[in-house]
Amino acid sequence: MKQCRVFILILLFFAVSCSTRELVPEYRTGNIGEHIRWQVIRSSQITDAPLAVNILDIDLSAFEGGIDIAWRRDTLVKTSVMAREREALAAVNGSFFDMRVGGAVVYLQVDGRKVAENHDRHTFSNSGAYALDTSGTVTILKKPDSGWRYSPAFKDVMASGPLMIYRDTHCDLDPIPFNLRRHPRTAVGITGNDHLLLLTVDGRTKHSAGMTIPELRDYMDSLGCTDALNLDGGGSTTMYIRGKTPTGVVNCPSDNGRFDHDGERRVANAVIVLE
Repeated sequence: MKQCRVFILILLFFAVSCSTRELVPEYRTGNIGEHIRWQVIRSSQITDAPLAVNILDIDLSAFEGGIDIAWRRDTLVKTSVMAREREALAAVNGSFFDMRVGGAVVYLQVDGRKVAENHDRHTFSNSGAYALDTSGTVTILKKPDSGWRYSPAFKDVMASGPLMIYRDTHCDLDPIPFNLRRHPRTAVGITGNDHLLLLTVDGRTKHSAGMTIPELRDYMDSLGCTDALNLDGGGSTTMYIRGKTPTGVVNCPSDNGRFDHDGERRVANAVIVLE
């Protein structure tokens, strides 16, 4: 009986030790280019569950490269492939698309021309937009009452949603499953000191639970965002940084059900960072 108790205590010791190691916070940061910082955060202290977060922080006041949109009209391609085709330094997946035949299902304007109308019946998925105006200023837009239309004032407009923060004010969020369940997420934000944040949150594994939209909104707020927009997430969530892994994928996309870099989904568009 005494030996049995000792054995149980040993098992408990190892169980606690393993749990402790899994929950030890990890924070890494480093520059990947001129005025671009990459942060990797693994912690259980952001929410009440384990999280793996990657953030690209671009100082727009000093960055001399370009932010562009790579896209496909009627096919699907991995974010990493689109990034490599354009010799991009970094990229994240873009907005919502038709998973059967490809192409955007929300409004998309690239290089000053409209390439996709809004076909998504869900209003939350196009309540905002990432945009680049003709002067080169990156901004986040709120959907006009008249809906998304071509505007010559903008080079790029990529509708998405939900819009989480607009002009330093939290946006109302519908109490729907898409918003209230934890999933992998991709988001774009602009801070008060003119930094562009491209962020991925891994999910659907024991190593990273994902976020609800309210949790993501609060986290973007804590990072200093005065405007923040949710992009396509779930299995689409991908961050690419050239040369950091064999494929360049630095987060852990969820489509293969494993916490590794190999579960990347094919998508229709991406936000890419050019040197």
